[in-house]
Amino acid sequence: MKNGHAIDYARPYMDAKTALTQLHDAMLAKDYDYAIKSGIEAIADIRMAIAAIRHEKEVIDAIRQ
Repeated sequence: MKNGHAIDYARPYMDAKTALTQLHDAMLAKDYDYAIKSGIEAIADIRMAIAAIRHEKEVIDAIRQ
């Protein structure tokens, strides 16, 4: 880990799951605006999770070299 800081993928992953559940529920309720908002939130959370995973991979790759 650089500078002793870990970037956690778990929190954005769990937030994305929640947002996708909210999207599903909104679609069942025909609340399309909220479904879109929840989908956008899920995308943002997934991007953060992917960034954390990439960071972890870079750290591990650097340690192996």
